[in-house]
Amino acid sequence: MNNPDFYLFNLSEMKDRCPELTPYSVVCLQEAERMNILVTEIRRSLAELTRGLKGELNMTDHMEALMNCLIMNTRPPGWEKLA
Repeated sequence: MNNPDFYLFNLSEMKDRCPELTPYSVVCLQEAERMNILVTEIRRSLAELTRGLKGELNMTDHMEALMNCLIMNTRPPGWEKLA
């Protein structure tokens, strides 16, 4: 589970499993690609925030906003933009 690609959809494998690209399969592939982008950003921003909280990085306004959103149980704007 420490593999960063563990949580991502394998788009090439998904395309190979579709014998023909119907409108539904195209939408499915597009949504999987968007989900991969979102999951990658979530993992990146959480890793950055973790490093900031440990003191390895300077806390930026973006990191504080992310922290506040997580505390308040709301979606961070950076994540919402990609969703």
